[in-house]
Amino acid sequence: MSFFARAVPYNVSNQAAAISSRRLRRAIGPFLRRYVHTGMFSQALELFNCMQFSCLRPNHAGILGALTACASLRSLDHGRWIHAYVDRNGMELDRVLGTALVYMYAKCGCIKIAWLVFESMPDKDVFAFTSLISGLANHGRSAYAIRRMGLVDEGLRIFNCMSVVYGNEPGVQHYGCLVDLLGRAGLLEEAKRLVREKPMEPDSYVLGVLLNSCRVHGDVEFGKEIVESLAARDLDHGGIHVLLSNMYASSNRWDRVVKVREEMGAKKVRKEPGVV
Repeated sequence: MSFFARAVPYNVSNQAAAISSRRLRRAIGPFLRRYVHTGMFSQALELFNCMQFSCLRPNHAGILGALTACASLRSLDHGRWIHAYVDRNGMELDRVLGTALVYMYAKCGCIKIAWLVFESMPDKDVFAFTSLISGLANHGRSAYAIRRMGLVDEGLRIFNCMSVVYGNEPGVQHYGCLVDLLGRAGLLEEAKRLVREKPMEPDSYVLGVLLNSCRVHGDVEFGKEIVESLAARDLDHGGIHVLLSNMYASSNRWDRVVKVREEMGAKKVRKEPGVV
């Protein structure tokens, strides 16, 4: 079975038909994990469907793999079917399965359903919170849409519930997600305030998210302060410098663009692959 998982066959239907029911039941987990890990999400769902047609009950690993594929493909209908299957078969909504459902709904933009699933989880951890908050940050194509749909208020409510209601202190990633959400909503001052009042010292992830918000909203001077803060702690990687350079370019401050590029050369800071 591990050989088949490594081979990652494309003709799933033929492969499934060639394996006995018992072997397929054992193999479904490795197959699905391999498809998901290699980004072959459509093949993962096809294999999951083959299992249903063969009247085989998917195990925990199969459900998790299929939900991950649904989230990546934004396949809400398929995700809802899997959720109904979980409920219908009385499967325990443990932290892993619950978080997978929350993640799937959040990625598909169904924040309210994601929250309902989250609320029904008997045991919650920081991964479930992260799925909710990051889903809010990534949902909505414009600042207007984010504010109109009340996503900022929802994100703040979830963020505050972490410590007040559930006793889980927010981590760096949670602050980064919330800063991203505020920035996307055009609430740059609120995002700045959150970073300043953060109990832990902001790292390159949080400041990088804030810097990107500064770029979107044209706050060049504050962006420069962020880069200087990162440089003082040797956290100024190539992507940060390029982002600052692009901010200057969008403001037609070409002299500053040249200076940033010269500083990158002097410090031997390399531009990261994929960063323009």
